[in-house]
Amino acid sequence: MALRCFPIWACPQTAYYHYPLLGLDTKRRRIPLWECSSSASQRAVTAVGSEVPYGRELKKPSDEMGLTQESPQLETFHRDLSMLPKPLTANSLTSSAGDDSKVRISFQGIPGAYSETAALKAYPNCETVPGDQFETAFQAVELWLVDKAVLPIENSVGGSIHRNYDLLLRHRLHIVQEVHLPVNHCLLGVPGVSIEDIKCVLSHPQALDQCVNSLNDLGIQRVSAKDTATAAQTVSSSGERSIGAVASVRAANIYGLDILVENIQDDANNVTRFLILARDPMIPRTDRPYKTSIVFSLEEGPGVLFKALAVFSLRNINLSKIESRPQRRRPLRVVDGSNNGCAKYFDYLFYIDFEASMAETRAQHALGHLQEFTSFIRILGCYPMDLVSSSREVVGQLETDCFSSDGRSKSSGICSPRASSLRKLADVASNGELLDWPKNDTRRFFHVVYRVGDLDRTIKFYTECFGMKVSRQRDVPEEKYSNAFMGFGSEKSHFAVELTYNYGVSSYDIGDGFGHFTISTQDVYKMVETVRAKGGNVTREPGPVEGGSSIIAIVKDPDGYPFELIQRGPTPEPFCQVMLRVGDLDRAIKFYEKALGMRLLRRIKKPEYKYTIGMMGFNESVVLELTYKYGVTEYKKGNAYAQIAIGTDDVYKSGEVVKIVNKELGGKITREPGPLPGIGTKIVSFLDPDGWKTVLVDNKDFMKELGESSVNYVSSSVKNLEEAPEAKTKSQSFEDEEEKKKKMRGGSLWQLGQSITRRLAQSDKKPLSRRYLASGADLKKTALYDFHVAHGGKMVPFSGWSMPIQYKDSIIDSTVNCRVNGSLFDVAHMCGLSLKGKDCVPFLEKLVVADVAGLAPGTGSLTVFTNEKGGAIDDSVITKVTDEHIYLVVNDGCRDKDLAHIEEHMKAFKSKGGDVLWHIHDERSLLALQGPLAAPLLQHLTKEDLSKLYFGQFQILDINGSTCFLTRTSSRGRVQESHKHAVDLAKAILEKSEGKVRLTGLGARDSLRLEAGLCLYGNDMEQHISPVERASHGPLGNVEEQKVATRYGLTIRRVGFFSSGPPARSHSEVHDENGNKIGEITSGGFSPNLKKNIAMGYVKSGQHKTGTKVKILVRGKPYEGNITKMPFVATKYYKPS
Repeated sequence: MALRCFPIWACPQTAYYHYPLLGLDTKRRRIPLWECSSSASQRAVTAVGSEVPYGRELKKPSDEMGLTQESPQLETFHRDLSMLPKPLTANSLTSSAGDDSKVRISFQGIPGAYSETAALKAYPNCETVPGDQFETAFQAVELWLVDKAVLPIENSVGGSIHRNYDLLLRHRLHIVQEVHLPVNHCLLGVPGVSIEDIKCVLSHPQALDQCVNSLNDLGIQRVSAKDTATAAQTVSSSGERSIGAVASVRAANIYGLDILVENIQDDANNVTRFLILARDPMIPRTDRPYKTSIVFSLEEGPGVLFKALAVFSLRNINLSKIESRPQRRRPLRVVDGSNNGCAKYFDYLFYIDFEASMAETRAQHALGHLQEFTSFIRILGCYPMDLVSSSREVVGQLETDCFSSDGRSKSSGICSPRASSLRKLADVASNGELLDWPKNDTRRFFHVVYRVGDLDRTIKFYTECFGMKVSRQRDVPEEKYSNAFMGFGSEKSHFAVELTYNYGVSSYDIGDGFGHFTISTQDVYKMVETVRAKGGNVTREPGPVEGGSSIIAIVKDPDGYPFELIQRGPTPEPFCQVMLRVGDLDRAIKFYEKALGMRLLRRIKKPEYKYTIGMMGFNESVVLELTYKYGVTEYKKGNAYAQIAIGTDDVYKSGEVVKIVNKELGGKITREPGPLPGIGTKIVSFLDPDGWKTVLVDNKDFMKELGESSVNYVSSSVKNLEEAPEAKTKSQSFEDEEEKKKKMRGGSLWQLGQSITRRLAQSDKKPLSRRYLASGADLKKTALYDFHVAHGGKMVPFSGWSMPIQYKDSIIDSTVNCRVNGSLFDVAHMCGLSLKGKDCVPFLEKLVVADVAGLAPGTGSLTVFTNEKGGAIDDSVITKVTDEHIYLVVNDGCRDKDLAHIEEHMKAFKSKGGDVLWHIHDERSLLALQGPLAAPLLQHLTKEDLSKLYFGQFQILDINGSTCFLTRTSSRGRVQESHKHAVDLAKAILEKSEGKVRLTGLGARDSLRLEAGLCLYGNDMEQHISPVERASHGPLGNVEEQKVATRYGLTIRRVGFFSSGPPARSHSEVHDENGNKIGEITSGGFSPNLKKNIAMGYVKSGQHKTGTKVKILVRGKPYEGNITKMPFVATKYYKPS
């Protein structure tokens, strides 16, 4: 069943069961087998009867009761259950749909279960999703089907629920909240019955045990059911007057049963503690009492448990719970018992809750101390304590207020406003003190975000017309967008615009709710003329405002956004205003005052024009202009304008304030407070009562982000040249990863302090995939640097050089154009060198994996420099000019390492009489021309017949009037010539192509490399990987090497992948269909030419066959994938026919 659809319970046909309930009524009763149909256009029906029917768990105290199925018939039910969602099963966990506007919480059971009530107590407006097992609730969160899960963990009467402790350890979810729910067991029956009519009751065994005295006093026999809500449903469906159920008030309302007696539990103070679990941990704080839950095992030794517990006592930390459980996989520990032989003891896991936040130094030190005695430790969660015990009346009202007058659920897990009010009463907090926070917070406007259809065009317009400058620019191809930040000064102190371009979207609907931006200038008339000269649209000519003296004009940018230009004296903040229209000005002013701490700077009434303005802000430098047009309460927002970003010192506290104000005035939280994945900047986002979005950004994280983004950043497919040396083979790494998961290295936990994130519980994870390119103080420049800048090249630091990442075209467009027409790359940052001498060939054969002697003069090959163990040092293109002259090109990122390696071996070789010399060609530039038009274009620039120059061949010839070294490799030609002629040749190639061949940067070069299945050193090729381990594909990927790989029993193989979901990046884990890790992605991204996600990586031998289905973990979530052959895009090597 596709979970994006709203599931509806129905019963198109009914199966019936016979069960003698303790001999009281042998008449056959009819129990329906429910089916679930989706409201989607394509109806999907799944019979719940294929699972274990609820009725089959009904048992006598002495013997099991049988259920006999009869032929299906039609029947009218006592209760209409048409709006109940079908419980999730393991088979349902196939897809998910994120919806940040509503929290979805999974629970075990069916609607009416106590777990559902606990979820509604924690989140009154949540959507509850039932599941058939506790395991299913966990899996629903892990697969992003829901946001959270609720789990009962202990009861004040029945004690701990041990199987749920096992689930906490088995899964990687985090405890983010606890809920104490007073239990109100009710005796339920079908409408019209009395207590005297009830002869037996159905319920969960624990519920029956908690009511044993009350039921004995009433003379009612007990029969076990799967859970309390199932018992209520069974009684409702059967219509049997002699059968009752012990369940909640909520269950009675859902299933149309009468409450015969409330609070029949023997202990009036019966309370169940529930845990709320999520994929990401809550960031610990110190503004209220917190609890931390951990699990650990201890080393052997006398008094170790005492020492472990003493670490908390020494720091005055209260332990609220300690639970021990024998380890299931190795429960017994054998210890030498002196002269009497060996003793066997249970090997325990200890679960502890202590009352302290991991943001507190004492808690961090306590766990650091505890680590000295443990063999394993894991933090299950750090979360606020549930200090307020809600009264039974409040809990009862919370249950009943979720239903209309006829008892039907108003929606799936959505309570009435009265229930929300009761929830607020139950969670009384010092809101008055909290509401003072925005006024005391450090706040300023960071930037306003909106969407544009052509990023480069808008940047040019704002630069030339308004005088703005670009402070940051980035391209994120894996998420298919680019953006740029522009303003009149540093983002650290000035208001900016964030322009966002979504790939392939050229226009947006601005709507009628957005008003305008305002820029102040000392000469409005001059700026308007500049706008007009640049093709801008002037919608109001310069002049004084009506009834005033201010000079204004209104212009529109290329996307249609209005800009009000206002004439003022010099100001440090020319970008000074954003105007939005609202439907209730007083409400909007109150909202921004209370939620954001803004001040009403002035109110301007214009009754003659039928509008009123409220100027809001933190100071006069930047203001938010709220405009109310008389009689207009709603506006069309469109999809162009996005949001305003504002700074805060604490997104969590700010988020709590917004929630309070949302409940009073309207609006809603759209993203809960927390760090952004992959970046770490903490934010919270929300809508105001009119639907305008605001994002609050942590001030320190924002400044840190600005510091790290002083240069443009690109996707992780561009190699990060700051390499991390590794000494282990890939196969060893896979095994070590599994060992790391078995034993947490706790040392990293306590050093994180208040910045604990998901790695708190997973410290063995790889670094984040998105990498920033390091900047250098004095970057080297190629001979074409000025040429790149003049053609709009976006220059970034790359391996010590300033290189173009892209030009006007997006990376996707550039990649496609290269395959269709052609691309010209500047690769002069790479290192070219010559080896000369009569022994240069045997010398080089000692360093590379290639038959250099077998190469004919004028031919070349792609090869690899290897170390003594056969691992790859770097890849290289070698060309045999003559038998005594070899020309090589090596990667500049490995230049120093490669040259040192060559020099070291050359000294040893020459010391034994070898004749070899070398020369590094720093005096030459290197261009790469790739694509179908490459050869025809060059043919126009030379008299030589290039049709006779085949793949892998080399020739010295005249091109465009200068001597060049030309090599044909795959579909790309490499041209090397002197620096002074490089620019002329580039110009000639572009002019001859008439715009079809385009300058192309590093971003598209990497996409093309991946589509061709070629290795990138540092990702797919490293010193611990031998050439035969890469033999599945690539420069050495022939049949003979495949045989070598099989002969030597290699443990890993390089393969290609197609995948669903987001593109897989370097270090994404690869699992088999059973969830076992079998490999790792080394390069991945979106293929612009195939229009799908591709990746390459290594998997264990035996798992590398084409077509093998796998799961690829992207940001912790598994996505479907399959192994495929490489190259992904077919090669078209130009060879003799």
